[in-house]
Amino acid sequence: MTVVSTRAQLMLWSTGVLLLSLLVFGFEVYSYLEKDLLADVDRRLYAKANGVKTVLELEKVSGPPLELELSEFAKEIPEGNLLQLSETRGTTASGAPGVRTEPLPAVYAQLIWPRQPAFQASGDFQLGLQTYGSQRILLMPFEYQGRGYQVLAGASLNDVNRLMARLRAIMWGIGAPMLMLAGWGGYWLSRRALAPVDAMTRAAQSISVESLSRRLPVPQTHDEIERLARTWNDLLERLEGSVKRIRQFTADASHELRTPLALIRATAELALQRERGAENYRKALAEIESEAGRMTELVESLLDIARSDAQDHRLPLAPVDVSRLAAEVVTQSEILAQEKGVSLDKDCGSDPAVAHADEASLRRLLRILLDNALDHTPAGGKVTVSVNRNNGSVDLSVYDTGKGIPPSALPHIFERFYRADQSRGGKGAGLGLSIAQVIARAHGTEIQVESKPGEGSRFHVALRST
Repeated sequence: MTVVSTRAQLMLWSTGVLLLSLLVFGFEVYSYLEKDLLADVDRRLYAKANGVKTVLELEKVSGPPLELELSEFAKEIPEGNLLQLSETRGTTASGAPGVRTEPLPAVYAQLIWPRQPAFQASGDFQLGLQTYGSQRILLMPFEYQGRGYQVLAGASLNDVNRLMARLRAIMWGIGAPMLMLAGWGGYWLSRRALAPVDAMTRAAQSISVESLSRRLPVPQTHDEIERLARTWNDLLERLEGSVKRIRQFTADASHELRTPLALIRATAELALQRERGAENYRKALAEIESEAGRMTELVESLLDIARSDAQDHRLPLAPVDVSRLAAEVVTQSEILAQEKGVSLDKDCGSDPAVAHADEASLRRLLRILLDNALDHTPAGGKVTVSVNRNNGSVDLSVYDTGKGIPPSALPHIFERFYRADQSRGGKGAGLGLSIAQVIARAHGTEIQVESKPGEGSRFHVALRST
């Protein structure tokens, strides 16, 4: 199958449209002019036929005097066309009432048809206008003094035919070069119009995963091609960012997994170097269990993030009493708060605060925010969980009196593997807040953060109420 290039298609389409336009235009001009010229001939024929009738009525003669009058009238006609006057009477050959033509003396102007024999109107022509060869003939009946007559007037169409032939030659002579010029111009214009596309194609072919920082050339044409180039550059920018995040994610995940694996291996090798007591083996297994648990938590977090990236992360939302859920999570975290020496309080009110949410996911989000607040609040500090209804939403907030988040770190705290100890001195892989933000977005909202260094932080989520 032969594939026609876009440039050739544009050329063919432009040439085809021009050809169709020329054909329609030429047909209309040709038809209109031919019709107008024939109408002019017909007007002259009617004028001559009516002139014969007028001569007959004004002169009131017959016989040779009538022939003389008509001859003089014919000489006054510039074209010198055929004129013939006939008297009609009697019946047709079938016996029905009709017309039988007996010609009166025929009169011819000797300029066009000098050897033309006299026409028998009833035998050769029908009443009205008609074309006979290269002549236009009018056969018009009329009555005079109770007698029927027919006047036959003819005009040559040679001038009309020559004019129409000349018009056809002009149309072909102009149309063919115009089509050739249009084809060449269409090819040149399409080549020039598609030149930026060719440049973008060559640039795109040179871009690989290793060179995603390169961009396509953007022509300053202010048209669809410029928008296409800018759109592709935006796509490349998003793709570059995604690839960078994947690489960073892979590197950080490898780093995070390498540490517990190294500790597990080192602990096991140390325990196997020589015989030890049961207490030493129990201590080594406890360390291995602790690191394995940390690895399990990290792998589960990685899987959650991978699932959220692989598909549209949607949750089955249902009415959930956020006040009840928050009170339960606070109660479960009280022991951990006591161990850290942090005061844990709740401000959930006595009335239910029902929102559209997935209870299990919302519980996990609150646990992440609460654990994060407890980790970064020193002993003697306070963490408060509050639930309020406000203008069609249920506001869930977690306050702490920790040392706060530096302004430089605040925009990055939801990034994956952003280590909390860089800003707040915490532990962990840096995935908790990223997972919490994913859960919030699955609920159609986002976690908002307010923090001042030395005064603490506030994490806020607005859920749609029922």
